[in-house]
Amino acid sequence: MRLGIWTSTFLLAAILAQTVSASDSCTIMYRVKAALAVTNTRMGKGDQIIDDLKGSLLIEYRQKQGAVVDGKVKILHYSMHERFKLESIVDVTTTLHHYAPSCNGVAEPSWRLPSDPGFPKECRYTGSGHAVATGELDREAGKIEWAKCKAAPGYWGKANDAYTPAQKSKGKGCLNEMHVVGNIQCDGRLGCKFGGLASGNNPQFDVWNQPLIHGPADAESSVEISRDLSAIRTPKHRKDGYQSYNLPNDSPSRTWFSWTAIRDDSSSYTTCGKADAFGSD
Repeated sequence: MRLGIWTSTFLLAAILAQTVSASDSCTIMYRVKAALAVTNTRMGKGDQIIDDLKGSLLIEYRQKQGAVVDGKVKILHYSMHERFKLESIVDVTTTLHHYAPSCNGVAEPSWRLPSDPGFPKECRYTGSGHAVATGELDREAGKIEWAKCKAAPGYWGKANDAYTPAQKSKGKGCLNEMHVVGNIQCDGRLGCKFGGLASGNNPQFDVWNQPLIHGPADAESSVEISRDLSAIRTPKHRKDGYQSYNLPNDSPSRTWFSWTAIRDDSSSYTTCGKADAFGSD
């Protein structure tokens, strides 16, 4: 009886050790530098491009024997802090957090205004492990191809009010559970109304599935990635918007965003080792 117990314990320990040492996945946290382009505002008075918006991205990769291999990838976290001021007919101060699926572990925070208790400087990942989008890594092609996402019809619309958060997109290649939380402050009356805003504070909270599609309906859904996985780049903004992602908007305008992501080795969530060569299937 004692021998049986000892044998079972040994086998269990060996299985656990093998599971820990032979993990089939690893993750890389990236620092995001995003750009927004606001277009199609009335008479172009609010059109502008905002660069150097900070954020973060966490991707899980497949690995074999400690080396990343081609195949399925998962986005576990995305965040972008949208903070800028527009001085035109009226002054508009935008302070918003975009994130999926949660901000510092909370999906629906109580804060809205920057003066509210708990309003964060950034939305960090806290280890949920929940995939919000999936795709396929192809090292030779230098890209990640996102899975299928059926975009809402308004995503392709050219009118300045065509695509709103209420419209539904669906699929594993959408950035699911994308949130926007924060405030848009507008100083003025008629000018604010002209832009679809109330005078004063305009608290924001919306959730939608964001297509990762950067062109017209027949465009590819991919991003460039370096062979060493250290940098990821989305297509950049073009005047017609078709080389960046279309964000939903309740105001009479269109908003596009693109980003570059650089590997963050200071993060405890970066577990993929650096290497010049990768595993093979």
